Amino acid sequence: MVSELVHELVRAHADRTPEATAIHWEGGNLSYRELVDRAAAVTAALGGTDEAVAVRLPQGETRIAALLGVLGAGAHLSWLGTGDLGERGRVILGDLRPAYLLIDGDGTDDALASWYRDECGGKLVDAGGLGTEGLAAPSTVDPSGRAYVAHTSGSTGVPKGVPQTHAAFAQFTTWFAAEFGIGPGSRVAQWVTPEHDPALIELFATLVAGGTVHPVPEGVRAHPVKLAEWLGDNGITHLQTIPSFAAEIVRAIEKHDLAARLTSLEQFVLMGEAVSGDLVRGLRAALPAARLVNLYGPTETIAATWHPITEPDTEAVPIGRAIPGRRILVVDEHDRPCPDGVTGEIVVLSPYVSPGYTGAAAGRDAAFRPLRTESGLDEGVRTYRTGDLARRRADGALEFRGRSDNQVKVAGHRIELTDIELTLSAQETIVECAVVAKTDHHGLAAQLVAYVVPAPGAAPDGRPPRAWRTALRERLGRDMPPILFTVLRERLPRNAIGKVDRRRLPAPERR
Repeated sequence: MVSELVHELVRAHADRTPEATAIHWEGGNLSYRELVDRAAAVTAALGGTDEAVAVRLPQGETRIAALLGVLGAGAHLSWLGTGDLGERGRVILGDLRPAYLLIDGDGTDDALASWYRDECGGKLVDAGGLGTEGLAAPSTVDPSGRAYVAHTSGSTGVPKGVPQTHAAFAQFTTWFAAEFGIGPGSRVAQWVTPEHDPALIELFATLVAGGTVHPVPEGVRAHPVKLAEWLGDNGITHLQTIPSFAAEIVRAIEKHDLAARLTSLEQFVLMGEAVSGDLVRGLRAALPAARLVNLYGPTETIAATWHPITEPDTEAVPIGRAIPGRRILVVDEHDRPCPDGVTGEIVVLSPYVSPGYTGAAAGRDAAFRPLRTESGLDEGVRTYRTGDLARRRADGALEFRGRSDNQVKVAGHRIELTDIELTLSAQETIVECAVVAKTDHHGLAAQLVAYVVPAPGAAPDGRPPRAWRTALRERLGRDMPPILFTVLRERLPRNAIGKVDRRRLPAPERR
């Protein structure tokens, strides 16, 4: 158990090395002393509330200071992007009912801020206008109290609020910093977008360890060539991203001969999606000096397992072993542990599992139900049923086998949609893809649809090249079901963390 909390650890670095650079961005630097002073101004403005506080600020030092100030006030934070969040933003604010919404300005031009003030009766705080007079020291914070609430997309499309405690947040950020070698001199890219806990982790793991946060400019973040150049120009040592975007970075490095500019990159963390052997081989060729790590886990556990990718060659990249403080079981439909090599559901047992969802979803999700066959657990250990499938190898490492709700039976054959996606993604003529199952009037899977974004020059007439089906036949053999290809000319729709938003895929084309 970590004895100090995140905001306390950051403050300790400010006391030891006040002039060290905490944040570097296009406009300049902010020292650790300047950061904690600006955070203290936010803490003073909040007045020591223990309620929710939402942060909706543009990228930069003000936003990071605001997040730190909310933690120091003893409040629990929710972090929103500044773009048009539509109904999702209103659902999140309506779920949390935060005491304050921190913004830049008076909110006149922000429809969401105005709605929050007028409909929810909330208070707007201009975080950019706070001075550094009358600073407040951090409040005494209960480690078991909420540090933040992250919102998932939810299986029904309605965001679910997932709270995490100060103790869980501190435990994971300090482990992350130590395991991935973050410390003074480290330059860590802030790549993940707001709302989701990986963004908080990469930010505060850097600050608790005394490193420097480099927020990725908005015009660079989603552009692989510009990002690769930016990584090199800033001497970035640590990058966390999703595998599908990592594949684009690899192609950008190869096409524009950028490998020599990226020698500073030490740690490349992959999270959020399955990792293919082809991606690993591409990363090793493009970034031979970087350590590759596969990080797995749902928002409800912050993360669950990790795996340093050291295999000389692999097709199935493991998700590895349990992160400290977590116990991982693979169980069958009766909650009995599966033997090695047998696929079952991943269940996480840990005091760092979320206490449960907030708002309308509170107390109603069976995913937190204790195991029927488990007894004698330490007090305070909670259970989360992930819905993800895995099998344990003979060496103890876990191999991800998709989701229980991502397996479909078509024409009598059980198919894992992730297998199809990985096979197609390995094709040089495919930039990205997503596979979904369309059901008939009985609710049974009747047709698989592969949404494919082709590489430039591929599928010029909108028809799938024969090589795509050939690759699937070689992978699936006679179990290959009928697949309808829909070629897209624009990128796949994605949510705030970068995962494919399958609900926004268009109706399939029929030829």
